[in-house]
Amino acid sequence: MIPYLKEAIGNLFKPSVTSKFPEKPVETPKNYRGRISFNADQCIGCGMCIRVCSPGAITKTQKPVEGGQEITMEFDLSSCTFCGMCSDFCPKKTITLTGDSQMVELDKNNFKVSGSFIKKAPPKPAPPPSRTIKRIMTILLLKLPGDRRTCKIPPPRLLPLDCV
Repeated sequence: MIPYLKEAIGNLFKPSVTSKFPEKPVETPKNYRGRISFNADQCIGCGMCIRVCSPGAITKTQKPVEGGQEITMEFDLSSCTFCGMCSDFCPKKTITLTGDSQMVELDKNNFKVSGSFIKKAPPKPAPPPSRTIKRIMTILLLKLPGDRRTCKIPPPRLLPLDCV
């Protein structure tokens, strides 16, 4: 016990070996994988990031709105392993890993990064013409102006038509 006491008293009069946090900002190396940044304006909502995220830190919620869907992507940094797979596989490069290494928070909600955007619904195709309209168009095309011939076309089931 005496050697430890001697060491403790000797260290009381020496300058500090460590520095106070944060005395100066820490410079992170190039390609450091820190806090996630998400640009919702460029996202297309493909969900590729969700498929490649092994800890399941990315969630996608869809809510129907007028003219499409509101899609919200949420990244839980407390579950994230910062592997960068989501950033690598994103086709529009909307997910990036910043150089922010200072991720000390008191509130766990500050570890959530989210963004919302509206995905427009695709336009609805025009309905196909009905059978009766097709039949009338066929008759009109067969009877040309100035043509005195008559044609007998079997009438459709719903509407009897004769071309005279």
